[in-house]
Amino acid sequence: MTCNSGTVTGSPTLLPPFPAMSPARLLKLFTLSTSCSLLLACGAPAAPAVPASGWTISRNPAAWKMQGFEGNLDLSGIASIDGKTVLVGSDELIAAQPGTLDKANHAITAGALIPLMANPSGKKMEIDIEGVAAAPAENCYYVTGSHGVGKKKGEFEESRASVFKVPCDPATGAPLTEGIQRASLMPWLEQNATFRDYAKKPLQLNGFNIEGLTWHEGKLFFGVRGPNVQGKTFVIETTPATLFGGGLPDAKIHELPVGEARGIREIAAVRDGFIVITGNASAEATKKFPTSQTRMADKVFDVFLWRPGKEPEVSSIGVLPRPMEKAEAVLILEDAPAYVDLLVVFDGATDGGPQSYRLTRP
Repeated sequence: MTCNSGTVTGSPTLLPPFPAMSPARLLKLFTLSTSCSLLLACGAPAAPAVPASGWTISRNPAAWKMQGFEGNLDLSGIASIDGKTVLVGSDELIAAQPGTLDKANHAITAGALIPLMANPSGKKMEIDIEGVAAAPAENCYYVTGSHGVGKKKGEFEESRASVFKVPCDPATGAPLTEGIQRASLMPWLEQNATFRDYAKKPLQLNGFNIEGLTWHEGKLFFGVRGPNVQGKTFVIETTPATLFGGGLPDAKIHELPVGEARGIREIAAVRDGFIVITGNASAEATKKFPTSQTRMADKVFDVFLWRPGKEPEVSSIGVLPRPMEKAEAVLILEDAPAYVDLLVVFDGATDGGPQSYRLTRP
């Protein structure tokens, strides 16, 4: 069957009988269908108006697995300091979890949780971890919270506005439980002309939210999911020394023209720049926020190459093929001259639903 200029030609395809489903499953499908129809009616955002990078993207056939991680439906950050050990974050916890990376057997196995902050009240508390970065030259990891408010009720928690420095054992690369430092971007955000009007506002209203973190040449780069302003999203660049120095950080803002309604969901440094994955910048409507600015389903993730100071600075690699759920975290498995192999972890998929992809350089 073919479709051309609105006319469908060819023999119709006979579909199999509709399978029996529970009322709950039918309701879920109806809600998803209705949401997609509303998005289409409102007009999905156009493809990003940036040049093609010449790179290609494809799925690797190897089946990866992550095992033993807490909060395994909400895994949202991963990094490796030495290619053998990892640190993983889940956005529902106040702890990070180290693990061992076995590339030969395509497996990541969890170790014991490392608390990042205390919870003396015992009440539900979360950091909303949205990024983990490895800093080999500093022998440590960095972990960031979203610095945003809750998507359902819009409540602000100080714990979400956190960035942690986690030292590692120089002999083994294992993260240590002692000597963890905490800082926050919130005081700077509330004074910054670009972000102050969006701080402490929900994603449904284009509020501020971090969803990516990487380290490169002594600096931290925070990927911003929201706000999207006139088709641009942002990366915040700063130095660990000023961020953890007790005052306002020395920070620089980069604008990335990724297109309307898109925000950064992860960022990872490679030899010739940064891999940036974007998705829906907003969030679904809730009872507290019945109106949302979302214009795209949370199932499409564009992949970009960002090369600060070069032309073109931002170029398109393509669309992430067959995402398991919401693309949330990226681990660089190999950065070779001809290609980059990366592992994408998905929020909402059991055990992160890890999937390997190859980005081939032109």
